[in-house]
Amino acid sequence: MMMFCSASAALPAVMILANLSEYNSLPEPMVRTVPSVSVLIPARNEELNIRAAIESVLQSEGVNFQVLVWDDGSTDATAEIVRSIAMKDDRVSLLEGTPPPLGWAGKPFGCWSLAQGAKNDILVFIDADVRLRGSEALARISAAFLRPELDLLSGVPWQRLETLSEVMIIPLIHFVLLGFLPLGRMRATTDPRFAAACGQLMVFRKRAYFEVGGHEITRGSFHEGIGLARAFRRAGKLTDLFDATAVATCRMYSGAGEVWRGFAKNAHEGLASPKSVIPFSILLFCGQVLPLLCLLFGNLDNLSARWAFMSLTLGVAARGALAFRFKQPLVGALLQPLAVGFLLLNQWYGALRFLVGKPVGWRGRSLIFAGSLLLASGNFAVAGEARCPDLDLQDQAGVPHSVRFPRDRPLFIVAATRSGTGKIASWVKPIKEVFGERVEILGLADVRNVPSVFHGAVRMMIKDGTQWPVLMDWEAKVVPNLCSPDFSIEVFVVDEKGNVRLCLAGAPSTGDLPKVIAEINAILSKAKGSKAK
Repeated sequence: MMMFCSASAALPAVMILANLSEYNSLPEPMVRTVPSVSVLIPARNEELNIRAAIESVLQSEGVNFQVLVWDDGSTDATAEIVRSIAMKDDRVSLLEGTPPPLGWAGKPFGCWSLAQGAKNDILVFIDADVRLRGSEALARISAAFLRPELDLLSGVPWQRLETLSEVMIIPLIHFVLLGFLPLGRMRATTDPRFAAACGQLMVFRKRAYFEVGGHEITRGSFHEGIGLARAFRRAGKLTDLFDATAVATCRMYSGAGEVWRGFAKNAHEGLASPKSVIPFSILLFCGQVLPLLCLLFGNLDNLSARWAFMSLTLGVAARGALAFRFKQPLVGALLQPLAVGFLLLNQWYGALRFLVGKPVGWRGRSLIFAGSLLLASGNFAVAGEARCPDLDLQDQAGVPHSVRFPRDRPLFIVAATRSGTGKIASWVKPIKEVFGERVEILGLADVRNVPSVFHGAVRMMIKDGTQWPVLMDWEAKVVPNLCSPDFSIEVFVVDEKGNVRLCLAGAPSTGDLPKVIAEINAILSKAKGSKAK
């Protein structure tokens, strides 16, 4: 067992050693003219941060820029502070936000709204607790996009740590990032499996941002960085990471309470996502925590004790190398086993709260995820606020389908996992009987976890008795961008322009089918009226 622990500790240690030479800072601009920049800051109750964030941007030189701040219904003086700065400097503007629509998280909605008002070619999204470091920071970020192939750039700012809980936990961001992501492989491919980004500092080429769909893709997410990076890579766009230590700083959370809630709020989308929680828990617990427990409380023989000590040394050494590189206190490295144990408890806590529909609150607002809404109420309507992604998949017979918008008729999509297949017919049959060929019906099968050896068998099972095309999403190209996390079955009414007019989940209740029929009739009536004109 201790040999396995040593292997689990060696994996991130070796990866960190290799990645530290690949994780580079941005060079100083070598040309005088760099692309113009829009700095976009979503803010909610940030009166203690917002002035310093804006002023750090206003010191920038060598680049043309604007600063837009989205006030997400703040109940403090955030908006007043921004207005006072804007009165003195016309490069700054305040956008007074509205509550996010149902199905949207606050930050993605704020970022998406900010992007609509941005006028420059490069979009730099920063959190309100981020500060740019030095007058050339923004120009260095902009100059990176002189590479014509680059569309998304992100980095982790230098983290300001003031309490023991911050020193222990926050540097684990770099430990996980550089310990489990091969940067060389990431840069050699656009494979979504190697996607990574930090939501504190994300930079986009504006054209690519809107081509891919921007924050609308991650509208229900509180871990939007990774979702956007995956979406860009699925679209064949180049994404990259850089060491943002020299260009930005951030105090992510203040004290143990904020650290706990902050890491827990998006656990279900990070380490504790359904695909990651088991393997990462095993690797981190066995490699970083179990060796110390066994040395302290286990009755180990000499050989096992040596393996356990080696595991412990590898973990502390890897964390120490990161502390040295990123100028963080070494005490965090000495407390590595305790820190990782805390992180694992936190991630499981956050994931379990999400699964039972009680996600962690943040910034004075109870965070409501799309998945939790579905669990609690069984349905939600998005009323044109969301768009259906393009579909390029093969159906159960191997026939390719390319669904683009606009189309000549409404689309009724039934998406299901294996657990939801028994409810499909109860949705499809009534709609088919009422509308016939006036509505296009498509199935969407979430088969991303099915081993390739079973693909043929799954196709055969779906072909047997299914009268409509069922698109097979083997590589998670569509399902994560359309459906809620951990869904079983969801149906979508999509108009000819690609707007999702209604989304319902679970088996149809008494009032669900009339809702679908009414929405489709409304779409058909509107289309008929347009043609008559």
